[in-house]
Amino acid sequence: MLSACSHAGIVNARLGAMDAFPGLPVDLVPGGYHLAGAAMERLMESTADDLFRRASPRIVAPGHCTGWRAMAALAGAGFAGKAPSSAGARYRLQEES
Repeated sequence: MLSACSHAGIVNARLGAMDAFPGLPVDLVPGGYHLAGAAMERLMESTADDLFRRASPRIVAPGHCTGWRAMAALAGAGFAGKAPSSAGARYRLQEES
């Protein structure tokens, strides 16, 4: 699942993808999570937790508009992997064994 700057919320976008493609796992969520700035500060921890518990991607790849504080929250949320999301990034996914 690829997201641009998620003004609607990265968790909502992921849950929408789950509804559109039931039963299909989404391993990687690259894109802008739009959590940078003081106004978003109160949502960072809950978004990281909701993304981990409810949306369940294996790997998160937040972009620049996520902000460094939210990236730290995501790093501590328990995802199997974290990667930067930037123009030209390539991700190699392998099946879990």
